[in-house]
Amino acid sequence: MGSPFGAGEVSEVLGEDDYVCTLPMEVRKLAARDLIEDDNTRTAALQQMRLFVRRNQAITKCRLDGNFLLRFLRMKKFRLRESQELLEKYLKMRVDQPHWFTRLDVRDPTLDRLISTGYFFALPERDDSGRRVFFSVAGKMDPTQFTTSDQMRSMQIGFESLLEDEENQVRGFTYIFDEKDVGLSLITLWSPSDVTKAFQCCEKTIPMRHKEIHILNLPTALFAVFEFAKTLLSDKIKNRFQARLRKNVPLRILPKEYGGTVPMADMIQMYKKELLAVRGRVLMLDHMNINKKPKTKKIEKAINTIQRNFRKLDID
Repeated sequence: MGSPFGAGEVSEVLGEDDYVCTLPMEVRKLAARDLIEDDNTRTAALQQMRLFVRRNQAITKCRLDGNFLLRFLRMKKFRLRESQELLEKYLKMRVDQPHWFTRLDVRDPTLDRLISTGYFFALPERDDSGRRVFFSVAGKMDPTQFTTSDQMRSMQIGFESLLEDEENQVRGFTYIFDEKDVGLSLITLWSPSDVTKAFQCCEKTIPMRHKEIHILNLPTALFAVFEFAKTLLSDKIKNRFQARLRKNVPLRILPKEYGGTVPMADMIQMYKKELLAVRGRVLMLDHMNINKKPKTKKIEKAINTIQRNFRKLDID
């Protein structure tokens, strides 16, 4: 019987590997300049990350391969403690929001239909900065057919899949969001609390570098909504928003419908093949786990604090 993950894919959570850096020399130089990464730093940091996971009693299962752990180290420019904290936050995020971050299966019929609309996919070519470009045509998403969870999962499957390519971990990502024909029916699917959680997860918890964000054809009626959403982001990310495409996103890499040469439908099919190639590695993320702290401990801590305060009042 064949593997449920597809030919050549792995169903178990990956353990430690003998990591060998396969990045092209140009990307290694970029990593050294921007991320303070070299062979010695990388080897020592990976060793410390693995030691941290093994000693962390809350983490019951986690990928320990170099590709996975380097995502956190590269996002935090090899600041070890921050990388470890980010890994914990990432694992907790997946446990706390399983409807957004699990079952990222390209063979899921709902995800397949949503990706096929052009709601969120990656262009096949890199931009002139060498980054992969996520492209979104939000107006093609039918709010009567798909939920906010479907929307989030369609983005997360792209993030997790393309992070399997270490060059993307180093270079980061560019985004193009075409907001033409987006109506209030789509916006009102999201509660303010969910919007806040989604933005915080995407910026501060998922181990990826967001470099440029282009917003196109934003309807005037949604401008206030967009400005509110931006307040949830750090100043660093806010400054990466662009009102029009810059020169390092050449027309030739865009879908034919936007001035390129390859039709969007063909690009989406190429993207799906990319997702399928790493399907097993993405699905194995669901086997990772970190234990939540029991709520009773928080209650006990609060009770102890109250009791201490009362004792102080008695003394006074």
